Amino acid sequence: MAATVRVPDAREVDRILALVTVVDPGRVDAFLERCVVGSRWRAHIRTAVVSARVLERAPLGSFDERVCTCLTLGLDLPVPVEPRLRFQLVAHDDPNLSATAIVRPWGG
Repeated sequence: MAATVRVPDAREVDRILALVTVVDPGRVDAFLERCVVGSRWRAHIRTAVVSARVLERAPLGSFDERVCTCLTLGLDLPVPVEPRLRFQLVAHDDPNLSATAIVRPWGG
């Protein structure tokens, strides 16, 4: 009997819930200072680069935000994503200030 391969539930969305970690540990404080509600970032999702606005930011349970934080992002254009898709956030004016992110499961 062949194993069943689960196809990801891809959706075209303009809002993403994501778990985010800063790429350069030396820039964590700069990222957290700038990554506030209303701030804008470039989201590199697959082959798309779209402007994203931070709608919400919250710690992940008991994890220190310097390790991982949760963001709700509003995208300027809808982009197809699925849970566990990895993408990158980059500051508009500082390409060295970036974070890697993963799309959270739907409804979570």
